[in-house]
Order: sequence, then structure tokens, then C-alpha cells
Amino acid sequence: MSKSSTMKRNLSLAQLGVMSALIIAMTFVPYIGYISYGGLSITLIHIPVIIGACVMGVKGGAVLGTVWGVSCIVKALLAPPSPLEGIIFKNPIVALIPRIIAGAAAGLIFMLVAKKDKKKHIASALGALGGCLCNTIFVMGSIYLLYGEKHGTELGISSVNFGGLTNYILAAFGVNAIVEIVVAIVIAIPVSLALRKVKTKI
Repeated sequence: MSKSSTMKRNLSLAQLGVMSALIIAMTFVPYIGYISYGGLSITLIHIPVIIGACVMGVKGGAVLGTVWGVSCIVKALLAPPSPLEGIIFKNPIVALIPRIIAGAAAGLIFMLVAKKDKKKHIASALGALGGCLCNTIFVMGSIYLLYGEKHGTELGISSVNFGGLTNYILAAFGVNAIVEIVVAIVIAIPVSLALRKVKTKI
């Protein structure tokens, strides 16, 4: 292995470590990684996952998605932001699998678009969009499939305050998706491109 390849590998590992530490910090430090509302939260933790995926590819995105999912489960078990999240997000099908898919998808989309278009900012934007949509669709979809409208009252969601679990999930999908996509695109494009430039200079 050449010196340049070794340096790039070490840099990738360092970036992976930094992003993983950032994900864990954002998970457990209050008001940094989650914006809570009505029993659920808008997450900002997808940002380092998407940035890492755009810089390190599918494997890097999947690893960071795994860190995100595991930390989410631990938080749900030890210090959930709300009783609802304590019930829902301790389930790996809801908390872990969608995050792995989201990270891998962001990396895959970036790579596929970047091969056809040299304008990496477009690839970063589409990677962020794809990662956010995968996370929101799979998380909200699995909540609905696993818990169903009949469990709404048990989860603290009544027809009086939210119109039932189905309407609640649809509303959350709309709010979460819009906010998370906009924030991810705005931040992921400049940061991921800057980190990629560092790698290309080695």
C-alpha cells in the first residue's frame, strides 16, 4: 500500500471517528440532536450521517447509520425525550434498520450521481435528499406497521389531541421530512465538499 493510500485510509478512519463521536454527542446532549414536539422529535443527527456518507461512500454511511441507530436505542432505554419515544425507539426495526438504510442510501446516491455529473454539490444535495427520505419513510412506516392506530391511546396519542396515530404519523412525516431535508441540504453540501477536497489533496 502506497503512502498516499495509507494517509487516505487513516484520514477516512479519523473522519469516521469524528462523525461517530458527533452523532453520540448530539444524541445525548439535550437540545442539540433533537427538537421535540408533540411526543416525537425532529432529528438533526442525520446531518453527520449524510456528510459522512457523501465523503466516505456506502460503507461509511452504513457504519454511521448504525452508530445513529444504536445510540437512539440506548437513549430510548435510558433517557427518552418523551414516553412515546421510549416505547417506539427501543425497537431496532424502528430505530436501527432505517438509519442504516438511510446512511447507505445517501452514500450510494452520491456516488451514482457524482459519476455522471462532475458538479459534486448536486450529488451532495441528492444524497442528502435520499438519505432524509429513506429515514423518514422507513421510520414512520415501521411505526405505523408495528404499532398501528389501535395502539394510539396506549402510546399517548388520542383521537382528541392528534386525530389518532395514523393522522399523527402523516403530520409528523410532513413536518419532519421538510425540516430535515432543508437543514441537511444546506449544511451537508458545503461541509461534505470541503472534506472531500481534503482527501483529494492527499
